[in-house]
Amino acid sequence: MIRRTLAAALVAACAAWTSAHAAPSPEQLAAAMLGQMARTTAISLGAGPRVVDVFFDPNCPYCHELYEDLQPSVGRQGLRLRWIPVAVLAPSSEGKAAAMLQAADPRKALARNEDDYGQNPRAGSGGGLVPAARVRPATHEELARNLKVLQAAGAYFAFPMMVWRGQAGHAQMFLGTPHDAAQLKALLATVR
Repeated sequence: MIRRTLAAALVAACAAWTSAHAAPSPEQLAAAMLGQMARTTAISLGAGPRVVDVFFDPNCPYCHELYEDLQPSVGRQGLRLRWIPVAVLAPSSEGKAAAMLQAADPRKALARNEDDYGQNPRAGSGGGLVPAARVRPATHEELARNLKVLQAAGAYFAFPMMVWRGQAGHAQMFLGTPHDAAQLKALLATVR
């Protein structure tokens, strides 16, 4: 009897705590992430005030698909894409992300990774950039910070992940790749 009473009290306490501490909404998580973007190291493509932050892994096929789909929009109507590398999907991810960040021209290295995706036998599967022979400590720290900001998405952690400020000023996020060109165009139209 005492055990049942204690169990019932524990269940009631957990239910009360859960309802009082509801899980954050995707908009709240996106806002938290946007507040930390200054801590990330990114590769910017395009110029302008309309910014979309894109978390990606160099070996992610869906990230590659999004990269290709976004290329025609880069720089148009003031759209700037900040590609934020993280290294979680494969053993070579850290070396490829480091090769981008440590390159003399990170934009060219990102393009090479995506343009040669799945085509460079020296790079292994996934992104076409050959992993860096050595990951500098500073680069390792940059990648760790990028991952920490991404992990702020909690249960919404996925690749690729786009985060931006919408027209109404609200933070927004999108996980994965849009279904088609029309959905991508609609998403980009909301970027402030």
